[in-house]
Amino acid sequence: MTQNAPVIDPALMTLKSKLDELLTWFDSRARCVYVDYPLHTNVGDLLINAGAEYFFAEHRLHIWRRYNYYDFPRQIRGIRKSDVILLHGGGNFGDLWFHFQSLRERILAQYPDNRVIFLPQTVHFSSDEKGQASARRINQHRNYHVFVRDYRSLEMLQGWGLHSVSLMPDTAHALTGSLDAAQPIQRTRALRLIRRDREASSVPLELSSVPGDAFDWDYGMFSLPRRIKHQLVVNTVKTMGRYGPPVDCHRGWYRHRDRLIHDAVRKFLDYNTIVTNRLHGVLLGLFLGRNVMAFDNNYGKLSSYYETWLQEAQQLTFERSLHRDPVTAV
Repeated sequence: MTQNAPVIDPALMTLKSKLDELLTWFDSRARCVYVDYPLHTNVGDLLINAGAEYFFAEHRLHIWRRYNYYDFPRQIRGIRKSDVILLHGGGNFGDLWFHFQSLRERILAQYPDNRVIFLPQTVHFSSDEKGQASARRINQHRNYHVFVRDYRSLEMLQGWGLHSVSLMPDTAHALTGSLDAAQPIQRTRALRLIRRDREASSVPLELSSVPGDAFDWDYGMFSLPRRIKHQLVVNTVKTMGRYGPPVDCHRGWYRHRDRLIHDAVRKFLDYNTIVTNRLHGVLLGLFLGRNVMAFDNNYGKLSSYYETWLQEAQQLTFERSLHRDPVTAV
């Protein structure tokens, strides 16, 4: 059976176009510093990163410097007050993955005059008190704007008193229509991409009986040679960032990132149905024209995103009968 390139869902094209509104919130002619590009095998974050870079290139933004978490310097040499700092988006705005939030807040404190843009994020704090405290620290900056990926995150940040926040889809949507989906379907079973990390949740009974092959981004998605090479590449980049000279490693990492994304795309294309509680499992499946059956992670990230942006997606079924699991911040 041959799968031709899918017809692109108009709802997805609308979300891709919506991203253009990012440019109205900062001077797109300015030099930009892009901070916190991801160094791991979580393909969701890699898609967010690849989408952001696709967007930057499409709109000819001048990305002057790029930093990951490990090579961000104590001081950005040569930075000017007119430079814009773009903070990588995703799902780690809060205290569940606090070291990333801590870096963002440190940047705000260190560069009070620069325009700082939080690319689209989902928000989760373990308590209102912690969320309010973070909002107070962010509000001390004079020139920031936070984009969030869903109404729930917007309402939380506004309720905690954040001064400048608005809605925007995930930057992975910039990749809509750019991924090659021409590959024969090999399996009639579903690909079951189920979280095994601190955002894991129970599979609803309605989906537990769907026959399929179980994976997660870090479990079974990549071949042994690719995993070995990944450890070599990522450890080299992290070590250079922590202990080496100030060398820009993003080009080498991006070549490896693109191979990881390619492997994940090839895996998805083997199946005609995706069952997942990973947001970017949903998005990648939709980008590739697959039928997607989704359910929530343990704090409501997927349902919030679905209700904000994806209710019109033609090939997505969202299962709401989930027992919400407790979340413990670490």
